[in-house]
Amino acid sequence: MTRIRAAAAATAALVLGAAVLTGCGIKSTGVIESGAAAKVVYPDPHTKGTVYFVTADDRLFPVPDRDQPSQSTAAILIKLLVGPGEEARAAGLETRLPPLDIKKQGAGAGTSMLSDDTIGVGLPFKVGTLSETARRQLVCTIASTEPNYKVVLLGPDADIGPARCELDQ
Repeated sequence: MTRIRAAAAATAALVLGAAVLTGCGIKSTGVIESGAAAKVVYPDPHTKGTVYFVTADDRLFPVPDRDQPSQSTAAILIKLLVGPGEEARAAGLETRLPPLDIKKQGAGAGTSMLSDDTIGVGLPFKVGTLSETARRQLVCTIASTEPNYKVVLLGPDADIGPARCELDQ
């Protein structure tokens, strides 16, 4: 008898549930086409000539230059200092570096070999006051062209480093 009562109670619950759902005012509809699912392609962070911009939660995001890959450290540095392009900004990417007036300050940026395993990055702005995220942007962008080297940031106020690109922070 217990099985019969349990079955009856389950059936009553189903009927009551169906009645409640049909009475909520939501009409059934057919399939609504809305296009293909969104695709997010996360680029390989080890692509040569990759600029690292920042997401809203301060994580580095690699943006390889597919049209004109920068193989030189000076060219990739300028791309970073100019900031994210329209497409990268639309995707929510930013920079933590100070704004750069390429006409006034561009000549002050460059790279040089400091030793057999260290690259110096000359910057036209103070590096001592940069956030850790901004420093990592610079180091990882330069390291994308020269992954076997340490990077020292050389500013008018201080020298920071040497450092290697740490993407897992």
